[in-house]
Formats: sequence, structure tokens, C-alpha cells
Amino acid sequence: MMRKMIWIAVTSAALFAGACKKKDDSEKAMDRAATSAGKAQEEVKDQAKDIRDEQKDVNKDRQDMAKDQTDVAKQQGEMNAAQTDLTQARDRYRDAAKQRLAKLDDKIHQLEAKTDAAAKDAAGKLRARRDEIATKLDAIGNQAQGNWNDVKKDIDDKFDKLEADTNDALK
Repeated sequence: MMRKMIWIAVTSAALFAGACKKKDDSEKAMDRAATSAGKAQEEVKDQAKDIRDEQKDVNKDRQDMAKDQTDVAKQQGEMNAAQTDLTQARDRYRDAAKQRLAKLDDKIHQLEAKTDAAAKDAAGKLRARRDEIATKLDAIGNQAQGNWNDVKKDIDDKFDKLEADTNDALK
């Protein structure tokens, strides 16, 4: 009987020790799961913070883009105003040039009224040059903005030369 009791005691101790060991394994598993969950929770917090930061960046970029679009719209308005000013200036130039043409026409008519052949020949040549200037004036609206100064200088030079030649022919 003593043997039986020792044997039962040893078996009980073994079972108890095995049960304790299983509890230790489950505690370890629980600890690992808790640690893993804690790390996952930290990762979620970090990712949430990253998303908030990125959203702030997106909002700032949107504000910057809205400001840039406002700046572009302002510049477009200024360019439109400048183009309007350019068109008006070209129109005023053309009107002033047409007045100069009218004065030239009067002088050429005076030259044509003379009876000598040289005067009539000179009047024909001067009228052809005058018509060339008139054609250039009519095309002013079609000139590119970049070469306006060149066109204006060319017309002004031709006017000056034609007026000088017309005055010389009338002497």
C-alpha cells in the first residue's frame, strides 16, 4: 500500500507539474500575444500619425495651389489689359498715320496738278510708295507683338523718306 501511495503521489506530482508547465506555456503565449498586440497598436498609432501629417501636407498643397491659381488668374488679367492697351495704341498709331497719309495725298495731288511730265512721273512714283505704306498700315493689326517696334520703325522711316521726297518734288 505504501508503494501504491508513493506511486499515486509521484503520478499526482507529475500531473501537477505538467499542468503547471502547460500554464506556463499558455502564459508565455499570452504574453507574446499581448506584446504583439502592443506592437501592432503602436504601429497603428504611427500610421495614423503619418496619415494626419500627410493630410496636413495635402491641405497645405491645396492652399498653395489655390494661391498659385489666384496668381495665374491675376497675371492673365494683367496680360489681357496689356493686350488691350497694345491694341488701342496700335489703333491710335494707325489713325495718326492715316492723317499723315492724307497730308501726303494733298501734296501728291499738288504735284499731279503741275503740267510738266517730270512732276507727273514723280507723282506716280510717290503715290506707289504712299500706297505701299497704306498697305502696311492696314496690316498693323496682324503684326506679331514681338516685332511691333520693327514694324513701327519701318513705317516711320518710309513716311519720313516719302515726305522728304514729296517736299523736294514740289520745290
